[in-house]
Amino acid sequence: MYLWRVLLLCLFSCSLFIDMNCQSSPSPLPQIYVYAYSWTPGFCHNQKYPGCSNPLSYWTTNFTIHGLWPQYATSGYPASCTTEAFDASVPQQIGMNKMIQYWPDVQYDVDSTHYDSFWQHEWSKHGTCSGLSQIEYFNQALDLTNRIPTPAVLYESIGYSISANALRIGLGGADYVALQCNNQILNGAYTCWQQINNIPSVQIVCPASVVKEDTCISSDNVIVPSL
Repeated sequence: MYLWRVLLLCLFSCSLFIDMNCQSSPSPLPQIYVYAYSWTPGFCHNQKYPGCSNPLSYWTTNFTIHGLWPQYATSGYPASCTTEAFDASVPQQIGMNKMIQYWPDVQYDVDSTHYDSFWQHEWSKHGTCSGLSQIEYFNQALDLTNRIPTPAVLYESIGYSISANALRIGLGGADYVALQCNNQILNGAYTCWQQINNIPSVQIVCPASVVKEDTCISSDNVIVPSL
């Protein structure tokens, strides 16, 4: 009987007073964006995907988009924040040619009914945490493509190798980017962006947790494959 009285008193107290110990803490809001580039020739290395066998010219000489990812300022990121389903009409509203050029999925032929599965994944996992509508989310990612275009130093090194540090400088500086390699073969890069009212604004120093994801660190020599 005494135990029941104690439990009832605790519940009553929690309903009357704003006690942080009685309430679950809300999830923190993402504070920055990680903008992930893909180097298609590196992604296609030793692969036989349709888009690797028959690439657009743009994919052979430029970074394409992997994703725009809301991130916490110190470490980690939210994922799958809502159940809002991907709207397949959004890429059509933006323009399929534009989406395919800048944000391709080389694993499928462009005529495949599964071609938009990559965009669906990016929206469901990351876009739902952005606070943006679907068309805003995809357009913001597309706009960033031109904010820091493919560095000339990378373009000039296609089919050869490049200094990892030179490429980092071309993408903003060593603290502003995390290169992505597989056995020192370039396949992408992450840059970090300030978020204001859910919009990526300016490039910023990446959190240590992002910088640590740099996988082109075995040497300063990075192979830049061609298609």
